Amino acid sequence: LVRGKLLAVLREAHAPVPQAVLDRVWHEPVQRGRALDGLVADGLVEPLSGGLYRLPLS
Repeated sequence: LVRGKLLAVLREAHAPVPQAVLDRVWHEPVQRGRALDGLVADGLVEPLSGGLYRLPLS
């Protein structure tokens, strides 16, 4: 559920998304952090410098 919400925000964005925006997606920080880390590990989300995230460029 958390992963899907994070991906939805990233899919709708037209530019890299700041961590603060993703933090608003789910109230529980540990679960949200684990979900985001898992998406990065699975190659579904790309972390950028400055605390930004985006979907991988294909």
